[in-house]
Amino acid sequence: MKQIVAMSIPANSVDLTRAFRRGFAATFALDLVTKVLGAVTVVVLIRDLSVSSYAYTTLFLTFAQLAGSAASSGVRTRYLREEAERISRATGEGSGGAFFNALLRATLLIIAVGICLAPVAGAIGFGSSDGGGPKLIFFATAFAIGFSAAELAIAHFQANRRFFTAGMLSIIRALGLLGASLAVTVGSGSSLAISLPFITVMLLVGTLTAGPIARRSILSYGGLPRLTWFNREEMWLSFYYVAAAGFAYVDVMVAGALLSEHQVATLGATLRYLAIALGAIPALGAVLRVRTSQVDIVDSPAEQEAMVLGWIRRAALPAGFVMGLGVLLAPVVIPQIDGGRYPGSIEAFQIFLVTAFSAYLAAPAASVLMAQRRYVTLASIFSVGLFLNFVGDVAVAQQFGVIGIAIVSSAVFVAIDAVVVLSSVRYALRPKSRA
Repeated sequence: MKQIVAMSIPANSVDLTRAFRRGFAATFALDLVTKVLGAVTVVVLIRDLSVSSYAYTTLFLTFAQLAGSAASSGVRTRYLREEAERISRATGEGSGGAFFNALLRATLLIIAVGICLAPVAGAIGFGSSDGGGPKLIFFATAFAIGFSAAELAIAHFQANRRFFTAGMLSIIRALGLLGASLAVTVGSGSSLAISLPFITVMLLVGTLTAGPIARRSILSYGGLPRLTWFNREEMWLSFYYVAAAGFAYVDVMVAGALLSEHQVATLGATLRYLAIALGAIPALGAVLRVRTSQVDIVDSPAEQEAMVLGWIRRAALPAGFVMGLGVLLAPVVIPQIDGGRYPGSIEAFQIFLVTAFSAYLAAPAASVLMAQRRYVTLASIFSVGLFLNFVGDVAVAQQFGVIGIAIVSSAVFVAIDAVVVLSSVRYALRPKSRA
């Protein structure tokens, strides 16, 4: 029997939905600018770097963004959802030093991840042929600290429904990355010459975006807040985000360990094209995380179910059309971008477009599971999927190369999205059980 909790739904929920539609429009428009800058950055790196330099850059940015975004996402998402729900419920209680505390915990977590993975990278020879190993991990960790700080600042403004400001911060960061990429292309091509511009720019962006918010957080608390360690929610959210992000990153890591540098570069180019195809997902995710933290969604299982199923009905046709168009245009557009340097990226990209279609259809499901506090469920689903993806990649990489990796990743990712959608609806129908 469906249980509907309607008491907490505000009378102006329709106006709230309209406000979030405007927020998405602003976020998406600004994110398109960010994606254009990102696409220019990709073209600069692919066309102007040698194969070995681009292979190193792929490994460097892969780990840096994994640590800076995914590894600290549990801390960041808990801060965003608690801040957004507090504002939605209009409790009148300030968040005190929550931002500074989240920033400190995220930074310490990234440093810990870097320290733990550096000897592992040295032992397995991760990226050693491309100038990698422990040195790559340490460089990437420094980049990740600045990246994570900027991500937390963006989350802060999103939680406060200041989507335009959050989008502008993303554009500033993209401009910084483009500037760093241009500096890299005129350098010597050594690992230090590639890493240093990215590290310098990202630490500067992180300081300028998160620093003022952290200062206000300290002042509102009345001094340095006492550090609080991870709770159960943050732990499971962190597992979820690392596993979710790992679908792209584990592909690159397996390729870096088992395939040639040209195959690594091919996969790196493919995933950059895929990121362009997924251009609306960051905007959708940003708005949906805040939207599902509002009181009308948190307190209403019926609204949760309607959000997931209604979205699928509305998104299926436009998402299918755009992805189909991508399949047709890939053989024409990609050679113009890379000058024919990575022909294998065409077929791999066409295969990966299946994951893009699935991601658009399932966009609200993970956020709805968060609204239901199903953190263990989310983490478990994606952890199992990541393990299967890793095993499948290792099994096919040496025989089938990048194409085999693309097929395995796409199949597992689609299966994961289906399970997440079904779980979010099932738990909406049984709101009292917890998993």
